[in-house]
Amino acid sequence: MTMKLTFIGDVMLGRFVREKFEKKAYDLVSDDLKKQIEESDYVVANLESPVTNVVESDSLKFAGNAELLDQFKWINCFSLSNNHINDFGYEGMRETISNLKASNFEYNGLFEDIYCPTIIESEGEKIAVITCADMMNYEFSAECPYKTLRVNRPDEIVSCIKEYKHKGFFVILYAHVGMLFSRYPNPVIRDFIHSMVDEGADCVVTAHPHCLGGSEYYKGKLIVYSIGDFLMDGSSFRRRRAGILNIRIEGGEIKEWHIVPVVTNNELSVCQPDESLYRKILNSFEYVSKKIARHSTEYKSFYKKQYRKELIAHSWSTILFESKRRGIKGMLRILAKRRGAVKEISKRVLTDRSGMSYDADAISENNISIEEIR
Repeated sequence: MTMKLTFIGDVMLGRFVREKFEKKAYDLVSDDLKKQIEESDYVVANLESPVTNVVESDSLKFAGNAELLDQFKWINCFSLSNNHINDFGYEGMRETISNLKASNFEYNGLFEDIYCPTIIESEGEKIAVITCADMMNYEFSAECPYKTLRVNRPDEIVSCIKEYKHKGFFVILYAHVGMLFSRYPNPVIRDFIHSMVDEGADCVVTAHPHCLGGSEYYKGKLIVYSIGDFLMDGSSFRRRRAGILNIRIEGGEIKEWHIVPVVTNNELSVCQPDESLYRKILNSFEYVSKKIARHSTEYKSFYKKQYRKELIAHSWSTILFESKRRGIKGMLRILAKRRGAVKEISKRVLTDRSGMSYDADAISENNISIEEIR
């Protein structure tokens, strides 16, 4: 009577990942890492791109190639509850679901009538995984039949938690929430997550900020904030480092859990880091966890200052990454092309975001073409 679950963060199959694969097929995940993940009984991931034949032109609208799904057969279920799933509207979502079904993947997050969580039952263990999101880059049109559970409509999430707790399930909330590029949960989302535990959630896991965060226990329940980008072409060292969350559930309780560090290398392939980087990634996770605990009672005032530090650290990580990859002149050229994004980051550093529930990463006036950021 034991079940090992694995949660991985954002899997983005578009933009430069798609482009590289279409030029020459390659392994997106190393064999040794796949073997390790395959030891799990059930794997849940967030699909951070529609899987559609649309040709990308906008750098912040992702279109994944369906052929790439063949490399992820060890994933059981993809969450579609995220801010990019509607990048290409109803047709993009419909095509994504069709491609997932054709490849025999389970999916969760998009529904038409009544929401149902992902149900995992084995050897007496009963687990329900509920997915939700805090925002969409582009809101669903009035004609779109699809819906997703949203943080700004918590009653729907609470109703689902209560229903499956009443049925005797161990309830996990996998939420696509948080401020971009911050390892720490924003206070509004942290309060929301705490309230979901109050309502009966047994464990909460989040993704979306594009960097590895930390963890805390609230009323004895495990919360893991931001497991990062599993596979994405982000241009910073922080964005290329993530964690796989392994949880062992026995008798309806978490008996063991741990984070396994992973990196996306320069070849856009996910692998295990060397010993030094492995320890560095774990140290970051443990450091963030300790700071969340230390500032738990005055968290909002702590976050006001910490968020600015996070954005500055993200910006510096981006500069170092681009300098190493392109040289100083190449890095300056990219910053000049992306001056809209640079301006936006600067605005965020100067803004108190502690009372906000989310930030939008697809700001139309700052979007640029893929060609401009090569």
